Amino acid sequence: MPLRDALSDDAQTSQRQYLIAGLILLVQGISIFAPMAVLGGAIQWPASLDFSPAQMLPLLREQLSSVRLGYGLYLGYSLLFLITGVVTVRLAARPGPLGALGLTAIGAAAVSALARAIGILRWLTGSVVLAEAHAAPGLSAEGRGAIEATQAAINAWGGAIGEALGVATFAAIWAMATSLLILRDRRLPAWAGVAGLAAGALVALPGLELFGMTPPVSIVLSTTGIQLWFMALGGLFVWRAWPRPT
Repeated sequence: MPLRDALSDDAQTSQRQYLIAGLILLVQGISIFAPMAVLGGAIQWPASLDFSPAQMLPLLREQLSSVRLGYGLYLGYSLLFLITGVVTVRLAARPGPLGALGLTAIGAAAVSALARAIGILRWLTGSVVLAEAHAAPGLSAEGRGAIEATQAAINAWGGAIGEALGVATFAAIWAMATSLLILRDRRLPAWAGVAGLAAGALVALPGLELFGMTPPVSIVLSTTGIQLWFMALGGLFVWRAWPRPT
């Protein structure tokens, strides 16, 4: 194969990689708005995360179809994060085997996706069962109180896994490790790495709740920061995939 043809094939392969990665990141960045819209209209999410069980369980039962749709979309968005994490690291790192920093980032993305999924499933499984039991005819006040206490425990446990660990801890580790990779290997502009460090620090702040401290920003605001970074990277990748004169 002539050298010119080989270089052309390599360029086309690189452009395809950037295009696919860019589209994945843009979908990741935009897709959060679908579950937010569905759940916000149905159960006043994210404010409903702080509702008492006595308020939340009847609301959950009344809006069950919308809750299943919204959290189903949220589950898909959360699992997509693993793919987003891997393709971003691969394009940020030098060609060849990944080093410790790249493997740390991918491992953090995998743990984040799993923890988010576990946190979301509390609304699609245990909470639904408790909502039905809470509405049973003839239920005593003691029985209703026991169900509400169980729901409070499930919500606290699932929230700690999904939001505090999945988002605030491991997504932040992924963002920071990936950003350091960008700054070290210089395959992407420096601004992408600096913005990623800022997004990682912002998304980590809600994790302060695990230590009994009130976060200075809400999880919605911190998540919005990292979504904007996803979209910025997605736009950068699509731009790099655009054909240019030889």
